Amino acid sequence: MAQVADPAHTGRQVADLDRRNDGIALIEFHVVRAHPTYVKYKWSSHKRSPKKFTAWFRNVQTQEHYKAEQTVWTSDGHDFIRISSLPRRSGEYQLVLTEYNNYSNDYAHSSNFWIRLSDF
Repeated sequence: MAQVADPAHTGRQVADLDRRNDGIALIEFHVVRAHPTYVKYKWSSHKRSPKKFTAWFRNVQTQEHYKAEQTVWTSDGHDFIRISSLPRRSGEYQLVLTEYNNYSNDYAHSSNFWIRLSDF
């Protein structure tokens, strides 16, 4: 089970909670309603973490994955992603951080958030 972002925890505190997958911990997540809408996020890692990973948007209802950013370098620690990789369809989504190019191996995922047609 992937680690879920929890706003009550910050920084290294979350990074050390669960290291069974030797992955990435999502420590901050914000949906910024602009035109177009984008997602800002931060993560933490440790010495056994992979050098890179892939970020996806997952439709909560259908479980379809949309590649948001193929290569995210672990050392960066933060990034933002526009929702342009999503079809122009409203719905409930999650940001999912996975093994590079392999959405079946989750490192972390965000809480659910809604995308509206007006966000595009």
